[in-house]
Amino acid sequence: MKRTSTHTRDMAGQFLCTFLVGLCLASSAQGKGEQRAIARYHAAAGQFFQLHHGIAPRNLGENVTLTWSRGAKKHLEWRSETSIRIINGSLLFLPVEFSDSGYYTWNSSDVKGAWRGEEVFLSVVRGVCPHHSDVIPVQKGTSCKLHCGLERIFALDKSREISWLKDCNPMNYSENIFRISKVNDTDGGNYTCLINFTFEGKKFNTSRTIQLRVEDDPASLDPKVNWPRNSTIKVKPGVKAELDCKVFMGKNKDIVGETRVYWLVNHSHIELCKNKDLLNTTHEDSADGAGVHRLLRLAIAQVQPEFFHVPFQCVISNSVGQDTGVVWLIPDDTDYHLLIFLCAAVPLIVAMAILYRCFKVDVVLAYRSFCPLISNQRKLDGKLHDAYVSCLHSEALCSSQLENFCLQVLPEVLEHRYGYSLFIRGRDNLPGEAAQNVISEAIRKSRRLIIVVSAQNKSALGPEDQALQGQDTDRDVEGGQADFEQQIGLYDALVENRLRVVLVELGRGVEYSLLPESIGYLKRKHGALRWRPSHGDPTAHPNCQFWKYLRYHMPHRPEASTSIKLVHRRQSQGL
Repeated sequence: MKRTSTHTRDMAGQFLCTFLVGLCLASSAQGKGEQRAIARYHAAAGQFFQLHHGIAPRNLGENVTLTWSRGAKKHLEWRSETSIRIINGSLLFLPVEFSDSGYYTWNSSDVKGAWRGEEVFLSVVRGVCPHHSDVIPVQKGTSCKLHCGLERIFALDKSREISWLKDCNPMNYSENIFRISKVNDTDGGNYTCLINFTFEGKKFNTSRTIQLRVEDDPASLDPKVNWPRNSTIKVKPGVKAELDCKVFMGKNKDIVGETRVYWLVNHSHIELCKNKDLLNTTHEDSADGAGVHRLLRLAIAQVQPEFFHVPFQCVISNSVGQDTGVVWLIPDDTDYHLLIFLCAAVPLIVAMAILYRCFKVDVVLAYRSFCPLISNQRKLDGKLHDAYVSCLHSEALCSSQLENFCLQVLPEVLEHRYGYSLFIRGRDNLPGEAAQNVISEAIRKSRRLIIVVSAQNKSALGPEDQALQGQDTDRDVEGGQADFEQQIGLYDALVENRLRVVLVELGRGVEYSLLPESIGYLKRKHGALRWRPSHGDPTAHPNCQFWKYLRYHMPHRPEASTSIKLVHRRQSQGL
């Protein structure tokens, strides 16, 4: 009965102490308004425990002062001379007791006045197994490794003894790392690493607990080669090349240690290849929310002919499964010098084409001006005239402006200024000649046909032009002759394709619906040049562009002998 009452008092005392510690922890955190999580350490009563500070050992020296305090007290009250010590700045409990639970603060300062400190919490429970310090999630079916995590104890006694417990039940395992292959639901629980060792001639034990949480993740955990799958790469012989293999190893970081990722060349390991000195592999691991990935890079110092058309296989293998990807090397016969030349030449050609399109007329006229020898070396074509001028009008209408343009303006500019020879009916035909014969012969001996169209109704003519309409009855005959010359010229231009036609509009208001359909076709296909009636110099504004484009459509400047023949013919006509 006495033992029972004593055990009851101990249980009640333990509950009361735990309750008070928790209450103090809650009130302290609320009063201080802590925003940062406090580091928590777990220990079992009666065991050796080492409470660490956050300073790297290399930063501790004679110039650094480190002190410990508990709770609100500035200095730690020692229970005895030997139960709590400070060694290398760490707080050692020899051993730790249940009453040692609480907050501890370490502070450091140096001669320069730099200060650093941190508050930690120590939780002490009765028994052999403390609360778990870490939680490790592991997917079902994978492998994992649990590290004891007490490497500082190993340095105190190299002849220590290790044993593992699951849920505080002994297991037959005495290694530093506890391995589990193909985790299942029964493997979940608390694993405690218990170490028995000797320190300063006394025997102690200490322990650390890890919680293994088994997760049933429906996502695929099989290793996979993401790239290459079945790829082909062009490469030149003798150059350096790099082949990248990107793989997914799983969701558990512990599986990295047992996963093998390697390259095979023609189904053989690179160590067995004939040119193994030219091959080298490097890897880089990364982790994200999806799992653990690896990039395995195969560097080929110099591509040899035997590397072509053989499989380069990237293989990943672990306890879960295996996957393979393959890439093939084929010779690259592309002439990169030609590609570079074309890449540089294409923009230049495009720019020149744009410039030529914008300034084509000026370029052609400049060519004729600066290269007269080339321009004059035309093949003898038997032509006598550079252009046949035809005036198109209906209803026997031929305005004074039209007559002035054909008989005065055109000859003045094209013949007198630029040396072209024109045949204008009514000016160049001889009296008594058969009109149709003259027209047919003149058109066939002309290099161009200039058709001048004007207004097609009386409202578009001036008063002087309308008065001329009723005074000359011979216009009906002239209209018939105009129709004939247009028929002959358009036949040669559209059917025989022997004569180029230049369509000239005299002012605005030309209605092509009243003209022959072939004239409308020429307008739609080649366009028309528009002459704006003006006073003064006919080549001045607004007609300077008109003459430039008309000269562009005319043939090269005629030979001198042609102009001399034309002068002799006109003199004979005057006789």
